[in-house]
Amino acid sequence: MDKMPKWADVILTPLISLILAMGISALVILAIGESPWMALKTMVEGALGSSYGWGFTLYYATNFIFTGLAVAVAYHASLFNIGGEGQAAMGGLP
Repeated sequence: MDKMPKWADVILTPLISLILAMGISALVILAIGESPWMALKTMVEGALGSSYGWGFTLYYATNFIFTGLAVAVAYHASLFNIGGEGQAAMGGLP
């Protein structure tokens, strides 16, 4: 099998994954009898609709950002960080 072009690996793969995730989520939301557009609107307004929402979004995202950075540093040093999930769990404890 030929190697994928760089643009497809960087843009196309995440885009297809995002579209599939949104489609499956929309089907699940429709199956429970709600509007997918209203669900999306509620999520965006709740996370980004006010300074309070921005604060909580950043508060909960910080743990994942630092876990990703820990894995990225290890990967950059040609090491494998097997403890990412445990680091995220321990880092999230108050």
